[in-house]
This record gives sequence, C-alpha cells and structure tokens, in this order.
Amino acid sequence: MSAKTLVIVGNGMAANRVLEQLGIDHPFDAIHVLSDEAIHHYNRIMLSPLLAQETTLEAITPHNALWYQQRHIQIHLNAAVDHIDTQTRHITTVTGEQFPYTALVLATGSRSSIPPLPGLEHKPANVLGFRTMTDVDAMLAASGKIQHATVIGAGLLGVEAAVGLKSQGINVTLMHRNPVLMNRQLDATASGILQRDLESRGVDVRTGVNPLNIDSDATTGLATAIHYEDRADKSPHTLNTDLIVFATGIIPNAEQAKAAGLEVGRGIKVNSRMHATAANTYSLGECCEFEGATYGLVAPIWEQAKTLAHELLRYKHYDHDAQHIPAALESEHQPKHYCEQDHLTKLKVSGVDMHSMGRYEPEDSDEVMDLQDLAAGVYKKLVINNNRIVGVLCVGDVLDSGWYFDLLCQQADISDLRTNLLFGKAWCEDVA
Repeated sequence: MSAKTLVIVGNGMAANRVLEQLGIDHPFDAIHVLSDEAIHHYNRIMLSPLLAQETTLEAITPHNALWYQQRHIQIHLNAAVDHIDTQTRHITTVTGEQFPYTALVLATGSRSSIPPLPGLEHKPANVLGFRTMTDVDAMLAASGKIQHATVIGAGLLGVEAAVGLKSQGINVTLMHRNPVLMNRQLDATASGILQRDLESRGVDVRTGVNPLNIDSDATTGLATAIHYEDRADKSPHTLNTDLIVFATGIIPNAEQAKAAGLEVGRGIKVNSRMHATAANTYSLGECCEFEGATYGLVAPIWEQAKTLAHELLRYKHYDHDAQHIPAALESEHQPKHYCEQDHLTKLKVSGVDMHSMGRYEPEDSDEVMDLQDLAAGVYKKLVINNNRIVGVLCVGDVLDSGWYFDLLCQQADISDLRTNLLFGKAWCEDVA
C-alpha cells in the first residue's frame, strides 16, 4: 500500500488546530507543514500581550519537538511555496524542494490590509501591519528609539496594538474612521466606556477621522507625519509621528491557490466540508471563503478545524488506485459540515473586560434590556426577539457572558428569567 502524505501550507493557528484535532492516531504516514516563517508555531492570539511584554514567545509556543514527532509531523521553516500542481499533487518550494501529497491543506492565513495612501508607495520602513511575530519584533525594536506611534484602525487588533505600544512608554494616537470604537463589536455606549479607559491610560483617541496621505523623509526612507481630516467638518489636520501601525483589516493570502487553478473570490472558496475546488485539496482559516464570508476571528476557524480534521480522518479508507474515498463510506462515516454560527468576541487588553456576541444593535422587531453604571464602567445590554436572546454586550462585568452565550446559541426561551436576567445566572437560579 502506498504511503499517505498530508501537506499543510501554513503554520499558523488554523494549521495547528487541525493537527491538534487529528490527534496521534491519524491515517497519514507523514505530515509535512510548510512555513514561510523562520520560527515554529506560536499562538497569534497572544501577539498583543507579547507586545505589551506581559508574556514571552516561549510561553505562547504550545508544542515541543516530541509532540510533533509522536504525530509523524515534520515542520519545514523558511519553506515558502513557489508552485502548487493539483494534477500531479506536488508542491514545490522557492528553494526547489518538492513534496508529493495525498491530501493538501491550504492554511496560508492573511496579511494586513494597508490602504494605498499617497506617500506609502515607497514603503517606509516604519509603517507596519500587526499580524505576525515580525511585526511585534519591529515594534519592540523601535520602542526605545521613538517618542510617538500612531495606530490607524480601532478594531480589536488596533485597540490591542495601541495599549501594547503605550505600555512600552511610547506616546500613542489611535485613529478610527468610525465615531464608534470597535464598531463591529460595540455600540456607542460601550465604545464610550472603552474610549474613557484608553484615555485614562494616556492613549490619544481620535474618532471620525480620515487619513489622507503620509509625509516621508527621502533621506531616511521613514514616514514622518500623517495628514488627515475630521469627517464631520472636513477640517484638515497634521500629526507628526515616528511609527505608523495599520490595523485596517486583512487580505486573505489566496494568490498561490488562484495560480494553481483553484476558485478564488476574496479567499479560497470552500464548501461545507472545507473542500476547495481541486481533488483532495482543502482550505480553512483567514485565507478561505465560505458562502461569501471570510474570517478574522478565531472562533469560526476552530469550528472549521473540527470539520476538516473529521474529513481528513476519513483518509483511513483512501483508495490510492481509485484516488478517492469510497462513496459507500458516506453512510457509515458521515462527514461533518461547517456552518456559520454566533461567536463570543473578547477584547484582549489587560484590565479591560468587553465581550460581544450576536446582534448587538437591535432591529425594528427587537427589544432591549440594559443595565448601566457608567461611572463604574459597567454596561450590560441584551437584545431580545420573541423571548430569545439574539445579542449581548457585557462591559466591565463579564462573569455571566458565557451563560448568556449559551442561552443565545440554544435559542432558549427566557420568559421565566426576564425579571432577573440582567443580574446574571446566580440571581435567576436563586429565584427559580
């Protein structure tokens, strides 16, 4: 019987989660993980605490050499892929090394989306994204040499980057086009609490602003200032700065898949079993696209990893001669199907507890229950439709957010809990 080989392109969190889900007793004789980075897998969720120097690279590196050895996994560092041949099922790296595969997983992740502002065409060295260990290393290397940093984009990563840089003793300005910080997760009230907290830490927060162009020094090749306008009155402003970090979204790394003939939209298109559009080829994570959706949060990627690992375990029955898994197995080994779900989003900033889930902005048929103690920084908001929770914001007090999330996912009828629902699970159980 021919050897079964799994090749995974990418060594980020999606790839690692698939390996964890496969376990030791998987059907592959060898698993090759091709990484374009020079260091082993690390937990990218922890980049913000790493920037704030609240943790170390060693602490966020989850697996040692023995873990990989027990699973027949070989990690290839600095192994950027040059060519994927889905017909002959071979991967060729930029150094010319070839890897034949039985199954291929594309977990190539994403890169920072940096807008094409005038002044960036020469790629100033002090203009960065915030996606990788390389970005964190560059920020930490600059921290002792600069006085001011500007973070553009106040989503999850932007807020975390601003706090991390401020913890290094750098003056930080956080710019955001929307008047509401983290507007994909928070409403105006929650954003106000977050803004006050950031400003109490010394972060200069500027919302409702639109960057226009960047000044660069032709001699040093460094950006020196940002020109921007207030979106409300179109008034122009200039901000001198020593470092610019863009946290304005991500772009799926799907170019190699497209070159290999796979169907690509914004990301690598997959079906509910994480199949891409070539035989025995799969994709997941920030590089993939499912039913028009692409991904930047961890929770859906974890679900994708479960689905894909289940699919890969079916290779126990793979027929090399026929080059497929027998159709008869469809009934006895049912595939798992990925589907979009609600997810709990958490801000990872020390001292700031903010959890968001579901439809936090109500629609016409919704009702809202809320509890506010803004002086104490506490805010709870439940969005309810037909006596079922459809959205939750918890700020300052997140003790019951997991319970609310369970009620939301189960679509539980909360009619009997309404009186004490905002006070949490313990109150509801006491009066039950």
